[in-house]
Amino acid sequence: MSLKRNSIKVALPIGRAARLSTQIEALRFECCTAAERISNQPVLDEPSELELEECARLDDALDAAHRVLKSALGQIIYSRLKRRSRVQ
Repeated sequence: MSLKRNSIKVALPIGRAARLSTQIEALRFECCTAAERISNQPVLDEPSELELEECARLDDALDAAHRVLKSALGQIIYSRLKRRSRVQ
């Protein structure tokens, strides 16, 4: 009697990750909008300068996360396309 291996397909949350990538872009836009509003103030006091610096740090962090996520998604999608084309 031979045993068959059960192949379980696991669905990766690629669609949700792609939506997250779009949300990260929207957050970066919000950071830019906030920074622009702060910069347009007639006088930049110390708290405003600190907020502007925080906007820049948050934008940098979001940019790094966005690049990592987009790269991983691209690699996964590309490998799936290659696999699919080999099967056909």
